Amino acid sequence: MDIIIEPITLELKTPFRIAHGISTTRQSVLVHLGEGVGEGALIPHFGHSQSEVEAYLAQLDANALIGGEPLSLEAALDRLPPGPAPARTAVDMALHDLWARQLGYPLYRLWGLNPAQAPLSSLTFSLPEDEDEIRQQIQAAAGFPILKLKLGSGSLETDEALVRLVRRETGARLAVDANSAWSVGEAAHIIPRLAACDLLYIEQPIPPTGAAAWRQLRRQLPPGLPPLIADESIHQASDILALNGLVDGINLKLTKAGGLREARRLLTLARALGMQVMLGCAVESSVSITAAAHLAPLVDFADLDGNLDVVNDPYIGVRMEQGRLHLPDGPGLGIRRRHYRDNNQDENVVGQT
Repeated sequence: MDIIIEPITLELKTPFRIAHGISTTRQSVLVHLGEGVGEGALIPHFGHSQSEVEAYLAQLDANALIGGEPLSLEAALDRLPPGPAPARTAVDMALHDLWARQLGYPLYRLWGLNPAQAPLSSLTFSLPEDEDEIRQQIQAAAGFPILKLKLGSGSLETDEALVRLVRRETGARLAVDANSAWSVGEAAHIIPRLAACDLLYIEQPIPPTGAAAWRQLRRQLPPGLPPLIADESIHQASDILALNGLVDGINLKLTKAGGLREARRLLTLARALGMQVMLGCAVESSVSITAAAHLAPLVDFADLDGNLDVVNDPYIGVRMEQGRLHLPDGPGLGIRRRHYRDNNQDENVVGQT
């Protein structure tokens, strides 16, 4: 068996702005192991490159990795050498897909999970340039029960005004994500003001400089606020342990964790410490989003909309309808290759405009 490496550039319908910058495309790498498919999505501010991921994958021996038939998933995962998290994620995902396909069941069934128990997914608003843009996003998101607003405009007044505007114009549940944009002092000032807007959670308000900054923030905040969720601050188990008691929850992304197995381990650790868990994503294809959706019944919050704005998504998988995730019922991840008969076709989204 060969490992087939497929670098791809995901093109976006509209520019995606966050505090870290603006994207019109995102890089990713697909991995094929027999029938198994995985994806290593690249998040620009995490520093990994497409060429770095390809180099890691190119040095793997598929036959040595798999070790014969039938595939022993845990043994194969144990053989993976250290390397960039997105590259390990791609192989981990392909191995899970191949294993479940060989057994003839959807991955979630082999884990004993019920997709109907997954939380509703949020729909993320790109950081707008002006109020007209945010109103257009609100209109396009009509019917979605949970909205997540990207903040970090560079002005606390603008950030607060955006949240209050959205709160006035929609009855949806609201969450915000500052993507590390605020200093500890700025976060301590704005978080209590935003809490008055009945937020579901506040994600990564401060830069990921370590536990000391989170401890300083906690000391300055009053009780009774929405949960504080760490994202950029969380990459591995030691990060979760360091923030125990300082954050209310973590945002798990497969491409940060290194794949499905490690994400499940981190999820278990966070739960043992009493933390809430969000399952998040970057701009990714339906390969990654579908893989993450198989884990969704285990978490409190889902933010799995990273494929919805992709023009050239190479696969069809999980569908989202008014925030509800609908997993395919085929074996493995259940994904299938998309054949573009119409460049405007989008078979992954129902009820999304």
